[in-house]
Amino acid sequence: MPSVKVSDLFKEVSDWYAFYTVFHDYKLFGDLPDFFGRDEPLDLADMRHIHLARTAKIQARWSREKRQFNRTTPIGEPENDYWLIYAYDDVAEEYLLLTITGPDAHNRKEWGSYLRTILAEIVEPWILGRWTYPDID
Repeated sequence: MPSVKVSDLFKEVSDWYAFYTVFHDYKLFGDLPDFFGRDEPLDLADMRHIHLARTAKIQARWSREKRQFNRTTPIGEPENDYWLIYAYDDVAEEYLLLTITGPDAHNRKEWGSYLRTILAEIVEPWILGRWTYPDID
């Protein structure tokens, strides 16, 4: 059965446990919350991102949107552009919560180096079995 792990970096996020429980129920049981948007791979191995609705207006629009793929922050609103970053190990069937980026999460100039560092220092050692994370109770 798939499981959700939490990196030490993710535990620095405000309300990390609330994000963990919502993500857990989304991935394991298919419960899509109104504030989770498009869920797609990044251009970095084993890393993915979920768009986050950070305002009531965006969340209300997303709650009416049937297709999750269409749940994105409007172009021209970088101040509302946030992503939940996670990794997935398809062999172990484990998800690893990593961080939240934003505002302006699409800005690769600002976030690219940070995401590559997360890949090298957290994701790759985890995928290779050099580092493990305990289950959350």
